[in-house]
Formats: sequence, C-alpha cells, structure tokens
Amino acid sequence: MLNEPTGKYDAPGRKPSIVNRIVRNYQKAQNVKSWYGHQCQVCGIAIETSAGLYAEAAHIKPLGEPHNGPDIESNLLCLCPNHHVMFDNGGFAINDNLELIGIEGKLRVAKKHRIDFEFIKYHREHYLKNT
Repeated sequence: MLNEPTGKYDAPGRKPSIVNRIVRNYQKAQNVKSWYGHQCQVCGIAIETSAGLYAEAAHIKPLGEPHNGPDIESNLLCLCPNHHVMFDNGGFAINDNLELIGIEGKLRVAKKHRIDFEFIKYHREHYLKNT
C-alpha cells in the first residue's frame, strides 16, 4: 500500500520561467479542419465532445528546429489525436499516390486542400520507420 496523504496536502509548487514558443496561425488550422468536417483524413472519425467536434491540425513538416516547416495549409493535415501521434512519431507515412505506408488505407484529400508533396516527401525521409 502506498503512503498516501490522509488529510490536507500541499499543492505542487510553481516557479517562473521564460518560454520561447512558435506562434501558430489558428485560422489556417481551423480552415483545414473545417474542410474535412473535423474528420480524420486517415480514419474518417470526428470526435464528438460537449464543446463540439474535435480534430487536430498536424504539420507534415514540423515547425520547430531543425525542420523549420511553414505554418501554411499545404503543410497541414486534419487528424484524430491517435493518428496525429502516430504520424509525428513515424508510425506511418504517406506515399506520393496518397497510399499510407505502415498502416492500411489512403489519405483522404478535400478538393480545397492543396497538400505540398515536398512536405510529404520530407516527412517520409525523416520519420518513416525502417521495417
């Protein structure tokens, strides 16, 4: 049995910090998610929450160092949280014909969405697991 507190307990401490972070363009992410009705481009699932449908805008070529990808719609995908994590960690990649590599399926692409295949190629070269 763990030695858990039985009464009042101290809240975690806090300390100040300075953070330098990338400022994303929220509207571009919203545009991509709306083109797909917040449905994942891989599995088609739209997650229903009390706040409305939920999906994530995933960068194909990451924004931060050392990748320095752009925050533009042609570098974004609309993914469910599971496929976002898998994509970011090399669980799957995308072929030039939109077939998925590492999992079954094909990436759905809306007519409005002009994905830049330079970013797809970059992701494959940097994240595809050697199987």
